Amino acid sequence: MAKQTAGDTLVSVEDALKRVPVLTRVVRDVTHAYESRRKSKERLEELVVISRQFSSCEIQETINNLRRQVSEYDQDLDAYDKEIRLLGGILRDARRGLVYFYSERESRRIFLVWDPSHPRMVSWHELDESFADRTPVEGRAGVDPHADDESEHSATSALDANE
Repeated sequence: MAKQTAGDTLVSVEDALKRVPVLTRVVRDVTHAYESRRKSKERLEELVVISRQFSSCEIQETINNLRRQVSEYDQDLDAYDKEIRLLGGILRDARRGLVYFYSERESRRIFLVWDPSHPRMVSWHELDESFADRTPVEGRAGVDPHADDESEHSATSALDANE
């Protein structure tokens, strides 16, 4: 049996929004790990420069510890990436926490874009376009993934009737 990847799965807007509670938790960890890794890497680079002029056991020990930290953050980010892929998504930008999903619009593949700064909304863009080209999904921005099934069904039905 072939391993399924995020590119094999098409995700609807509604399904993407249903994943928001889990995505929110995972992406919070992603952005924290990314920022912590960035700071550790920055400090490591500074100490490597300093160690060229001043040699000491303490500096070398700190460099080794920082290298381990960066490696651990890399492993954490890989694990979060796998978790997002299991949800059918692609971690597109670890700094901002952007998650993309393959979807379909008018019989062609597109990317749905979930941005944690707008967690209850999904936008989209063509596969060959960038984040800057995204467009909000019409009529779906008000869908609340935390709403109970009956009210969500009513809101979705009303939106579908208007389309």
